[in-house]
Amino acid sequence: MLSKKYVGIIMVFMVTVVLTSGCTSLNGVLDLINDKMCNKQLVNDTSYANISANTPTKTYSAYGIRFKYPRGWTVESENESGSNMIFALKEISFNCVQFQIQIVPNNGMSEEEAIRQIQDGNLVQSTISPSWEKKSSYTMTIDNKTAYEDIFLVNDSHFSKIMRISQITLVKNDKTYLMLLQAPDEEFDKEKPYFAIILNSLKFP
Repeated sequence: MLSKKYVGIIMVFMVTVVLTSGCTSLNGVLDLINDKMCNKQLVNDTSYANISANTPTKTYSAYGIRFKYPRGWTVESENESGSNMIFALKEISFNCVQFQIQIVPNNGMSEEEAIRQIQDGNLVQSTISPSWEKKSSYTMTIDNKTAYEDIFLVNDSHFSKIMRISQITLVKNDKTYLMLLQAPDEEFDKEKPYFAIILNSLKFP
């Protein structure tokens, strides 16, 4: 069993990877919102709503957020990066299967403006990285709210495998919730039922 201190080191490393690699995903989110405003037809990702996993679960709560997760996973929260964050990890490694949420205050901004501010780097510090290749974009429903999903393949030196990362952005009650689902690309579909446990049970304040 790895120490909580080591778990914290892993989490801080992964936050750094996300914040220094993931800005490009917000371009896709903004495209989705622009499409919505122009009345274009958006594809709704229902794949998580239509699957389930027969596995024991636990419930975790922090920062007003509540969700179920597979019993064998490790869940931690931290705010050392300046934003409240929650991590659910299948295992402790840099290539790990994981779910995470970062909470960003909107300070009264609308949904569209909050996402534009994130894209501009005003709410979350980030830089564009060419290692994130966007494959597709969708909308999805989480806790009865529309969320915006971008799916990426990431070939980055931080990882020893090609990773698939789904970034999901949801705005509710003056906060933006940035969520990531991460797994090696070749394993992602196999892990979807476990991600579904989390997504289908998420409740936001």
